[in-house]
Amino acid sequence: MDARQLRFFLAVIDYEGFSKAAEQLYIAQPSLSQAIAGLERELGVALFHRVGRGVKATDAGLSLIGPARQVLRDLATAQSAMDAVKGITTGRVEIITMPSPGVEPLSTIMQQFVTDHPDLTLSVDAAFVPEEVLHAVRTGACEIGLLGAPTASQAPDLNVLPIEDQPFVL
Repeated sequence: MDARQLRFFLAVIDYEGFSKAAEQLYIAQPSLSQAIAGLERELGVALFHRVGRGVKATDAGLSLIGPARQVLRDLATAQSAMDAVKGITTGRVEIITMPSPGVEPLSTIMQQFVTDHPDLTLSVDAAFVPEEVLHAVRTGACEIGLLGAPTASQAPDLNVLPIEDQPFVL
C-alpha cells in the first residue's frame, strides 16, 4: 500500500465514483480502477461495492477512510517539517464549523492565525449539526472542528476543548 493508492482511494470516496475521481486526479479512469483493484488485492478485501455505474464503500472501505486520511496528513506533516528545516513555511489547515461559531470566535482566531502564519492556507468548510463536525474530524476530512451546542460535546476519541460560552439572544 502506498500514498498514491490511498490518495486514489480517498478520491473515489470523496467524489463518489471512479469517473469523477479520475477527472479530479487528472488520470484515465482505467488507470484509477487498476490502482484500486491492486490495493484491494494487496489488502485482501473489497473496498467498494460496484453498483451499476456507481460505487459504495464496503465496511472495509469505510474502516480505511480515517486511517488513509491520517496517513496522508502525516506525510504532509513530514514534508512540512522538512520544508521548515529548509526555511519554507507553507502548508494548509482544514477547519469545519457550524454557522454561529463560524462567525465568532472563528473570525478572530483566523485573523490572529493568518497574522502569525502568513504563508499557511486556511480552508473552512461548513457543517450544520455537531455530529457533522465530529464526523469530519474523526475521519480526518478536517483537522479542526468548531461547533456550537447547548452542552459540552462528549467525544472520548477526540480532544474537545471549550473555547467560549455564547449567549443566545432573541
